Amino acid sequence: MLTLFTVALLAAAGFAAWPAFKEAEKATAAAGQDPGAGAATRSPTTLEGAMTAQLLDGEIKPEQYRHALERLAARDDREHPLSLPENHDPGAGA
Repeated sequence: MLTLFTVALLAAAGFAAWPAFKEAEKATAAAGQDPGAGAATRSPTTLEGAMTAQLLDGEIKPEQYRHALERLAARDDREHPLSLPENHDPGAGA
C-alpha cells in the first residue's frame, strides 16, 4: 500500500512540474540554444574539471584520466602535505 502511495505521489509531482519544464524548454529554444546545451557550454574552472570534460568528450581515455589524477594527487601531496595534530591525539583534529 505504501508503494502504491509513493508511486502516486511521484506521478502527481511529475505532472505538476511538467509545465515548468516545458516553459524552460521553450525559453531556451527562443534564445536560440539547444535545450541540452546549457550545462555543456560552461568551461571548467579547475584542472580536475578540465580533465573530466576531456574524458566525457572522448578526448582522453579512462586510463589516461586516472594516470593524470594520480600525478595530480601526488603533486598536491608534495606541495600541501597533511599534518598530524601536535599531541598525536586522533581526536584532536575533530
